[in-house]
Amino acid sequence: MKKSILALAAFMFALATTTNAQQKIGHVNSADILAAMPEFKKMQEDVQKQKDAYTKVLEGMYQDYDKKQKDLQEKSQDKSTPDVIIETLVQELQQLQQRISDFQEKVNGDLQKLQQEKMKPINDKYLKSVKEVAETNGYSYIVDVASGALAYFPEKTNDVTDLVMKKMGITAAPAPAT
Repeated sequence: MKKSILALAAFMFALATTTNAQQKIGHVNSADILAAMPEFKKMQEDVQKQKDAYTKVLEGMYQDYDKKQKDLQEKSQDKSTPDVIIETLVQELQQLQQRISDFQEKVNGDLQKLQQEKMKPINDKYLKSVKEVAETNGYSYIVDVASGALAYFPEKTNDVTDLVMKKMGITAAPAPAT
């Protein structure tokens, strides 16, 4: 009886070891890969070029703001300046400040959108290459050490989401209609 238990335990250990040996895990550093890609460098240059163009416009707006602010200070110190002129200058300054703020917000959104648009094909190329390398070389999982995320995993295999949800006593929400 003891021998059969030991034999069964040895068989289970061997089976577990064999199963684990079949799982091949690799890692990549996406930061290094992206930095070496000419497309990534071009994307960064394009985004920086657009950012520089926006910066020039913004600097002009700041110069205009500084000029109007100095004008307001001078006229405020001159006791002969009517209140209506001071109020008008204050309103103009506030309006310019709001335009600068609105412009900065729009610029940030535009730059983010531009970067996302240009980054998508680069990211797609990277992920396609990782998948091809993983499948060609028999890797089950590829971990990206730069982000800590999985760069590759075999879809539709080893997914235990439903089992975990069942264990927790919950059911999946229905997929939204497209």
